Amino acid sequence: MKKSLLLLFLLIGTLGLQAQDGYRISGKIDGVADGELLLMSDETGRPEQMATTRITNGAFMFTGKVDAPVAVYITTPDQKVVIPFILENTAVMLNVGDIRALVKGGEQQDIFARFNRLTVDLLHLQNQFQQAYLQAEQARDKKKLQELTKQFEEAVTLVQQKEKELLQQHADSYAAAYVVAAGARSLELEPLKARYNLLGETAKQTVPGRFVASQIEELEQLSVGNEAPDFTVVSQTGDSLSLYPIKSKLKLLVFWDSNNPKCREDNVTFLDIYQKYHLRGLEIVSISREENRQAWLKAINQDGMFWKQGLDANSTVFNRYHVLSIPYTVLLDEENKIIAKNLQGVDLRKKVAELLKRK
Repeated sequence: MKKSLLLLFLLIGTLGLQAQDGYRISGKIDGVADGELLLMSDETGRPEQMATTRITNGAFMFTGKVDAPVAVYITTPDQKVVIPFILENTAVMLNVGDIRALVKGGEQQDIFARFNRLTVDLLHLQNQFQQAYLQAEQARDKKKLQELTKQFEEAVTLVQQKEKELLQQHADSYAAAYVVAAGARSLELEPLKARYNLLGETAKQTVPGRFVASQIEELEQLSVGNEAPDFTVVSQTGDSLSLYPIKSKLKLLVFWDSNNPKCREDNVTFLDIYQKYHLRGLEIVSISREENRQAWLKAINQDGMFWKQGLDANSTVFNRYHVLSIPYTVLLDEENKIIAKNLQGVDLRKKVAELLKRK
């Protein structure tokens, strides 16, 4: 009897070790037709297919092995369904319905889920405030509008504090590094550095941790006084357009889109500045990320944009310059060193006039 129990314990232990040797992802997704299902990762910035399987009557299973925790997502070939989670060598269970998706996995996924709950709570809160705000606007209740604005700002601050506490609590986790990396492109230098500095050394050495470090380095290179990065885009005539070959005392980079009303309004200001200061040494280079080339060309003609135009179809230059909102401007000297960033209206006029004043 003792021998039988010993063999049973050994068998259970062996099965446990085998289960941890790789991953097994299984579950059910409602509303998906029978066909192919993909396991993808874009951790390195490029979509990478890790595995494929069949989904039948909503049920599926992936098996394999990863070297370390990795952010992944399950999707259909048409990407109508996208389910993100953090994969480790463990059993992962998914149950996806019309309203919510439940993912049960390893330790890193559990940590990631805590961050996700904060995001979901904030979205619910935002929807509630939007409805209340709309009612107050319709009633023209200015006092209520001010109260709602203050309350929402306080709620956002509270969520940010809770997220900071989670980052501190799980500072050395892959999940924390991934959360910081996911929001890296939406932050300016100092806030991003503050979040990065909450991570432990192990987290900083993960793929997302190293990505955040690279973003910080790029933002530091974009500081005033540093040389702006060169780029090459397609001009409105179909030729290539690069920054460095342009010879001018002063260069103004303008990031814009033709379907953005504020950008179109500001084009009037840029036209006035260009006409006044072009002969004194100002050159303007407007960069758009239009998908509709014809709409882009039409806007250029309608707004009288006689200066240099470039099309950044893949948003490569937008990302390199960390453009968070448009219109966005970068003012450069003749050696392509950054003088000022995101000057608008009167401030931009004054700065250009100051730099190109007659001697």
